[in-house]
Amino acid sequence: MTNKTTLVFLSLLLYFMISTAAVAQKEHTSTGTFDMMVPRTMTRAEAEIYACDRARDSAVLQVFPQRLTTEMQTWISNGKVSTNAFSTTELIGEWLGDVKEPVISILSQDPFFIRCKVKGKVREKATSGAELSVKTLYCPALSCEIEQFNEGQSLFLRIASSKAGYISVFLDNMDESFQLLPYMKERKAGVNQVFLEQNKAYTFFSKEDAPESQQHLVNELELFAEKPGVELLSLVVLFSEEPFNSPLMEQTEAGTYFDDSEYIGYTMPDAASSAEFNKWLLRLRQTNPGLQAVRKMITVKR
Repeated sequence: MTNKTTLVFLSLLLYFMISTAAVAQKEHTSTGTFDMMVPRTMTRAEAEIYACDRARDSAVLQVFPQRLTTEMQTWISNGKVSTNAFSTTELIGEWLGDVKEPVISILSQDPFFIRCKVKGKVREKATSGAELSVKTLYCPALSCEIEQFNEGQSLFLRIASSKAGYISVFLDNMDESFQLLPYMKERKAGVNQVFLEQNKAYTFFSKEDAPESQQHLVNELELFAEKPGVELLSLVVLFSEEPFNSPLMEQTEAGTYFDDSEYIGYTMPDAASSAEFNKWLLRLRQTNPGLQAVRKMITVKR
């Protein structure tokens, strides 16, 4: 009798644990809106991306409230006890992807106000994710970290993870998405991701930082803008402790984007439309709850 009762209890406990995990990963459809006055120091493209990112945060908050964490510090000096409290907030939900294109409207011209409305999928954040560090550099040294590049400068990435796992890296110009990692020769050989060891920093797109046996695989990158002015680009770093599939990407030619003869000989990364890439990313995140996506914005000035 005792054994039977214990088995029933364990079965109920297991069912409760599985049900709780399923609820934690339940998806919700949510909408968000954000209005902003565009400062003169910000381009319209930058403002639209910023407004839509904040609208996505608003959509997440519609379903998952912020978590408030308070840390107390107490110390004794000259016989007196002093206490300070530090509070921080964090989103406990995450945006998986748009289900409709963001709608951007102009509210006024002077001052210049815009509004972004978004609709997409959200879910509760996984609490056991890795800590990811992503730095953009114009040379392989850490002292070269920047986010505002000039045309013709090289791009290097320094990535580290607190857990071992797999990464892919993409560059999105809001019209097309280009796959930067794995390197082109690796992808042709059927490699879908790059493996990272735990707590080890890697510098990508640098032959001198690659093992000698892998230097022939490295693609060195230079950044170019299609038009004069400042172009905004989004780096997307995907990480998972388990391997994941890759999107459909097609070969592109430098001549598709640049007419100048100076670009002859340059190779473009494989690409897909931003819309198709984001659809793939939404499906991937829906089927892979452990997948983490880090977006980092950079600019290229021409």
